[in-house]
Amino acid sequence: MTWSLLIRGGSVVDGSGAPARRADVAVEGERIAAVAPQLTGPAARVIDATGHAVAPGFIDMHSHSDLFYFACPSAESKVRQGVTTEVVGMCSFSQAPLRPDQRDIVQGWAGGIGATLDLRWETFAQYLDALRAIRPSVNVAHFVGHGALRIAAMGFEARPAGADDLAGMQRLLGEALDAGAFGFSTGLVYAPSAYSNTEELIALARAMARHGGYYFSHIRGESAMLLDSINEAIRIGEEAGVGVQVSHVKASGKENWPKIDAALRLFDSARARGVDVAGDVYPYNAGSTKLDNMMPAWAHDGGTAKLLERLADRATRRKIVEECLIDGERWGTVSQGAIGFDQVFIATCRRRELEGLHLAQIARQSGMAPAETLMNILLEEKCTVAHPALMIGSDSIPLYEGEGDRPGKPHPRTYGTFPRVLGEYARERKIFSLETAVAKMTGMAAARIGLRERGLVQPGYFADLTIFDPATVKDESTYPDPHRYPTGIPYVVINGTLVVDDNHTVARRTGHVLTRR
Repeated sequence: MTWSLLIRGGSVVDGSGAPARRADVAVEGERIAAVAPQLTGPAARVIDATGHAVAPGFIDMHSHSDLFYFACPSAESKVRQGVTTEVVGMCSFSQAPLRPDQRDIVQGWAGGIGATLDLRWETFAQYLDALRAIRPSVNVAHFVGHGALRIAAMGFEARPAGADDLAGMQRLLGEALDAGAFGFSTGLVYAPSAYSNTEELIALARAMARHGGYYFSHIRGESAMLLDSINEAIRIGEEAGVGVQVSHVKASGKENWPKIDAALRLFDSARARGVDVAGDVYPYNAGSTKLDNMMPAWAHDGGTAKLLERLADRATRRKIVEECLIDGERWGTVSQGAIGFDQVFIATCRRRELEGLHLAQIARQSGMAPAETLMNILLEEKCTVAHPALMIGSDSIPLYEGEGDRPGKPHPRTYGTFPRVLGEYARERKIFSLETAVAKMTGMAAARIGLRERGLVQPGYFADLTIFDPATVKDESTYPDPHRYPTGIPYVVINGTLVVDDNHTVARRTGHVLTRR
């Protein structure tokens, strides 16, 4: 028998957390055929992995790439990190379900993070079929966004859901789960998801429980409200009987950093009483979000068009400034906490000369107050500026491919999340072992949402594999110069196909749309 691929001489870090071991790995078709200390026999391609780790392909537990697959199906900025599977539909955002008369509303809502959407479908099943047709290079595990459910059922209205609204959302959620969604996600700082109360979310989660779906949440507040917000997420899972994932666990704002230990204790105490709760993190001390998320929730009522009307009204602008400006120097909302204008950088916008600058710099250039500068940019851009229980999720927004100049100043996590965990946190800081780092990014993530036959280097499993050099793997992307691929990851295999070969992308459209069934 001739194998399609034989990887020889590597150190297998199998994704279970077990110690690395010297072994060869044989691949036939889409599957791992054998793992043994010494495999002999012919192979169509042989890779000498001496001095390298052979690991399962990395699973990004929290990504927004679904908003960019149709424009960039190669997903090269992820694949070059060793990512072979992405969990998407996060923070309440998904492109389906969709009512035809609401395409403009959804375009403004999801397009606010830089995506240009096609929206030629209505149901979640139709959307997944369209995704299969363009076949991204990575495997895709999709959640349905609570914001999409709410818009389809009741529009972009700042009010509690009525009985008919809730019934409509439950029906749409059931259809998405039947089509293959892994659960639903909330973004409780983003309108219209932010307009929901806890009871609405419990009711949706209860309706999902019989399907075995998961509740993933960008919680209601990650600063002053952190502990209450985590407790809300835990309550939803506990009362509904579903698994809960708290997205990008962090304490925002220096004054809230001491709360992180108490936050992790909430996870521990809930897990001790049987609640299925976990979380994910990204290995950076700065985040990335929509610039219009710096406006208070009430200003978003009715969608982007209404927000723009309010930003153009002087009296409403004064009201926003009075509510959000702190000591003349910082800006804050109830959910986001306070942040200095010199800490808010523009990642992507039509005026490329602003990319990479912070609001305080732009304000000085324009001769205006930073608060006015913020609202002016939103108007000009039409709001389109872009622990043991913790896994790794990049929370990255755009996708890129190729070499040379590429638009925007994205967060470095777009290119560097997974090599940063291996190089900075496992090798340099020794926060955890290499085996633990790999397990958090592979086997633990696959087990969390029930990805069948993925996440381990094991015979019979799908051949999603990442080969990296533990001594040199490193994220090269920085805030000033983000468009840089990592080093030390020369080979990536997705469903048995060699996609990255000797640091060059050689294949595309190799992934599968994964489903729970």
